[in-house]
Formats: sequence, C-alpha cells, structure tokens
Amino acid sequence: MAGDSSIAERLEMLLVLQWLDEGRPDGGDVMLSSPTAASELALHGDAGLLAVMGALGMLEDAGRVKVQWPGRPFDSSNARVLLADAITRDADGLFGS
Repeated sequence: MAGDSSIAERLEMLLVLQWLDEGRPDGGDVMLSSPTAASELALHGDAGLLAVMGALGMLEDAGRVKVQWPGRPFDSSNARVLLADAITRDADGLFGS
C-alpha cells in the first residue's frame, strides 16, 4: 500500500503543477491524460496506467480531487480532475496568487 500512496502523492503534485502551469483555472479544473501522467511519473505499460487510475481513486476517496470521465467511465484515457479548494489554496499560498 505504501507504493500506492506514494504514487497518489506524486500524482497530486503533478496535477497541482499542471494547474499552476495552466494559469490556475477556476474551480481547480485540470484535464488529465492518463498515459501522459503515467509517463511523467515513470510508470510504464498497462501496470503504469492501472497505477495512475488507482492513485486517482485514492485521491478521490480522500476528498483531494473529483474525477469526471467524458462519456462513460474509462471510454477515454482523458479525465477532468477538479482539485479540492484546500489544495488550490495551499498552492496559491506557496506559489503566490
């Protein structure tokens, strides 16, 4: 389980950096490509994609993000991720507004 939480923490950091890079969209809105995230986190193959999906689930269960899949779940490798207000507030505090 420790490996899973480590991936979730790294994914959360990746999402925050993407949110900052995209100009801090309202509502903590970030589009996530699962294959790109897996590559960025050095997670390879199908196991890497499953690890990203598991990490998204962990973050969602913890209330850190909300994940929306276009159409039916898992029809696409892209998800809309909404970062929790607490995360965007912390990022604004650390990196300025």
